Amino acid sequence: DSYPSLGENNNQHKSGSTNYGDNHFDRNNNTNELKIPFIAHEEWRETVNYLCDSRRPLTALRSLYPCVDFSPCIHDHDPLWEKYQQIHGCHETHTKLRESNDPQGLLERAHKAWKVVLERPERRLALVGHSAFFMHMFTPLFEELEGVVRYEDEEVEELM
Repeated sequence: DSYPSLGENNNQHKSGSTNYGDNHFDRNNNTNELKIPFIAHEEWRETVNYLCDSRRPLTALRSLYPCVDFSPCIHDHDPLWEKYQQIHGCHETHTKLRESNDPQGLLERAHKAWKVVLERPERRLALVGHSAFFMHMFTPLFEELEGVVRYEDEEVEELM
């Protein structure tokens, strides 16, 4: 089975029905439906260093990705980018790292991100994000993750 891309706006797909109204994929409209929530969180985004790390306004993202639940994101504008722009100035004059040079800010955001995961009711989750933030998330392993995060193998654990 193939799933529609996140950007598709239609409500019907050749492999079954897709229910965008409640931000879930619904395979074949069976009574034993597979529902997979796609939920966006500010905490799980890329590290904010360069202009390409800023995000679009929520109004644009909601229109582009109607099957994603953006309700945890409360600001239409990008508050994280604005925070570092106030500290460092505009992207044209400050071309160096921003958030990556703020270890305390990164640590606080990483803790908020893990809190989001730990409060989810699901036992298994797939987290989608960017490698730079994942490197900050898994190094060092936070105490609250002991026994929660498992690596595929030792080679992956060494990378983290």
